[in-house]
Amino acid sequence: MFSGKAHAAATVITAGVASPAIVFLAQQPPLSAIAFAAGCMVGLVVTPDLDVRYRNTYSETIMRHTAGRFVGLLWDILWLPYAYLIPRHRHWLSHTPLLGTALRLLYLLILPALIWWILGYFAALPALPQITLSPVASWALGGLVLVDALHWAMDRLAR
Repeated sequence: MFSGKAHAAATVITAGVASPAIVFLAQQPPLSAIAFAAGCMVGLVVTPDLDVRYRNTYSETIMRHTAGRFVGLLWDILWLPYAYLIPRHRHWLSHTPLLGTALRLLYLLILPALIWWILGYFAALPALPQITLSPVASWALGGLVLVDALHWAMDRLAR
């Protein structure tokens, strides 16, 4: 199997190659390419490998080194329930392109919504805003989906 470092290197290379191609070959504005690259880079930490139960994922290592030990620990704790909701590491729920990406993003949206809902019992809060996907956000989502598909392909090749 490829290591977390190999997946990370492939992700960074994909962002670096695909972003200029979006501008020069697809004739899209630079903001679209920047959003795409940002989506790819989000894939470094919101990775299919967050389904690992024994923790110490490369994602957590990145968070710890860039934002500090405490944030790395919080990131680890945040994803622990997700790891136990997925039956095993490299399960199709977490590693299938599109489906795995959607589940991880949904997981990230549920926590703030749950906190908002609980706080709503103690204070009058406005309703949660509806989520709309702007064109720039669509490019970012495309970058995340692409690197998730790349992660899946690399795992398949290493079998």
